[in-house]
Amino acid sequence: MHRMLRWLVLFVLLGAALSIGGMIWSGWEEVSRALARLSGLLLVGAAIVASMAYVIRFGRWHMALRCLGHRVPHGTNLAIYLSGLALTTSPGKLGETIRSLFLLPMGVPLAKSLGAFVADRLSDVLGVCLLGAAAGLLARGSLNIVGVMMGVVVVGSFAFCRLVRSSSMFASAMAFASRWGFAPGRLAVEALAQWAQIWTLRNVTLFTLLAALAYGIQAAVFTVLCTVLSLTLQPAVALEIFVNATLLGAASMVPGGLGTMEASLVFQLMAQGAEKADAVAIAIATRCVTLWCGVFIGLVAFAGVCVRTRPSKL
Repeated sequence: MHRMLRWLVLFVLLGAALSIGGMIWSGWEEVSRALARLSGLLLVGAAIVASMAYVIRFGRWHMALRCLGHRVPHGTNLAIYLSGLALTTSPGKLGETIRSLFLLPMGVPLAKSLGAFVADRLSDVLGVCLLGAAAGLLARGSLNIVGVMMGVVVVGSFAFCRLVRSSSMFASAMAFASRWGFAPGRLAVEALAQWAQIWTLRNVTLFTLLAALAYGIQAAVFTVLCTVLSLTLQPAVALEIFVNATLLGAASMVPGGLGTMEASLVFQLMAQGAEKADAVAIAIATRCVTLWCGVFIGLVAFAGVCVRTRPSKL
């Protein structure tokens, strides 16, 4: 576990180096001057506000586990949830499934924690799409492609959920995985069954609204940073820019959307009239207070959980 922690630190440093490299490539002096206009106190305040999103997302995670019949103590579960943020820069945030390892000593089977993870990630997508659809309606009075995407994801998820709940399909999948000794496949089937148990209309609605609130807070921080650097955007336009960049970063499957989300923010801001240096500064500051602050919190929580957890139990 300590070796893994060292690798996590190196991974974070590599990502930070990539961000700094992008800043140098964009023009060090100009971007530095733009960043200097963002006071340290402002960035600290922005990081604190943006980090409230993790508290909201933890509440959703805690409810998902309770839906599956597990009542992990709040403090312990919070530490375990935050530890997953250390690996949030992995493709599709799959590294966050490290929580499953820490939840095993708490009596939570892998299939259940992985099922909760699927619900967590899917509701994130729906929450971001909901924000994007709302932004499109406010900005242009019409449904945009993000709104259509949300409808497709909702319908598709419930259709797939019905298939998973079909006893014949589940029995066939389990029999196939068992016959060929395919343990990962068996675990995946069991995790999907647990996800289907969570994925009810009530839970989907609640989880999506919580995700929209969490990402909405970070979008508001992005809007404030734009305003401080004299780029006045309509709230709906700023929200749409943030949503587009977030979805593009996720769709790219690049770890943490590194480079992809920043580039998307820069190009969209420049299209709104921002100077290149200001756009790059806003993108870097936004990622620092949203992504990198979360990774740092995750590293601290990961180290704490490692200290409290005996390796023999894992």
